[in-house]
Amino acid sequence: MDLLLWPLAFIGHLGSWCVIYNQTHATNWPRKIRKRIEKVVILAVQIPFFWIVLQMIRRRTFSYETLASNSNLENFYLFYSVIAGAYFFLQWAWRKLQKPPPALLSHTRQMIDVQRELGRNLYHTTMGRFLQKIPFNRAHCIAIESIELAVKRLPSKLEGLRICHLSDFHLTGQIDLTYFERLVDESNRLDPDVVFVTGDLMDELECLGWIRSIYGRLKAKHGVFFIRGNHDLRIEDQPLLMERLLASGMKWAGGGESHSIDINGCRVSLAGNELPWYDGAESLDAKSIPSADLRILLSHSPDQLQWAKPFDFDLIFAGHTHGGQIALPLVGPIVAPSKHGVLYAAGTYQIGDTVMRVSRGISGDECIRINCPPELGYITLRKAA
Repeated sequence: MDLLLWPLAFIGHLGSWCVIYNQTHATNWPRKIRKRIEKVVILAVQIPFFWIVLQMIRRRTFSYETLASNSNLENFYLFYSVIAGAYFFLQWAWRKLQKPPPALLSHTRQMIDVQRELGRNLYHTTMGRFLQKIPFNRAHCIAIESIELAVKRLPSKLEGLRICHLSDFHLTGQIDLTYFERLVDESNRLDPDVVFVTGDLMDELECLGWIRSIYGRLKAKHGVFFIRGNHDLRIEDQPLLMERLLASGMKWAGGGESHSIDINGCRVSLAGNELPWYDGAESLDAKSIPSADLRILLSHSPDQLQWAKPFDFDLIFAGHTHGGQIALPLVGPIVAPSKHGVLYAAGTYQIGDTVMRVSRGISGDECIRINCPPELGYITLRKAA
């Protein structure tokens, strides 16, 4: 019995606090509050393990029935953890049994180890160099995800449209500028028709000088479009940030307006959603978006999926979740800053006729990427059969 109950209790305990972490980081609460809750979560996760060790020493046994008979509070939490563990396990099993969405026609990956290629250390901080030594950390790599997506309402003139999807650069100075320049080189080599950057472009003011070397070098036949994310709010001088980004040649897709792009004689409608961190998208409604041959949404977070439903978008490009940054073998990611948890952590999803691509992003607060390498998305659109 212990072989069943203890694993379920462990899964339920860890999963419940992961839910609190995920929900907290899906909000627009001040960073200080979120970081304090994060510390509480880390502490709360560890307390039961110390409690179990103390009980084992005191009772000289390791039995679910013995430990559960200590007090009503402990009985309740153990019982709750077992039930929650069963629920989380069934959720995990259900996700594993799901087939790839019909819209995903093909998917290949090319891995580039930038640090090995350059032959020098790319990490500038003590923490970064420490995390680099963790086995299987691929924060200095680039995974080019070449994907073919079937779009139901794709006009024949847009067959083969090529999109580079980049997200979550998180320019902090922890990783060398040359890493990001190498990423841009790869994006340009793919010769995309359009580039979408879905938020979290800048974390530290000291990296403003990198904008021209990174975003200013991105090339696409029909433009490079961006929206902002929650980390961009760390730059106190927002007008200066926007001025530098726009001066680099990129075009802002946010602000509560729909943008039209003419591609091969077809009208492509492009909208941006920076909620809940920046205003603008709430002023959009279905009538404010003109009729178009293809409707695309750039959303920093996949949490805006419910908001997007009335607009009948053909494609949604999102980021923010980083794919969890750490994906455990068999289990996958367990944390993602989303109200949906890890349901939309990364990958291709299909909701009716809408196809959503969620990027793992490129960098983050911490230079740690295990089984979850930084992503350069290269998407080719095909007409659905």
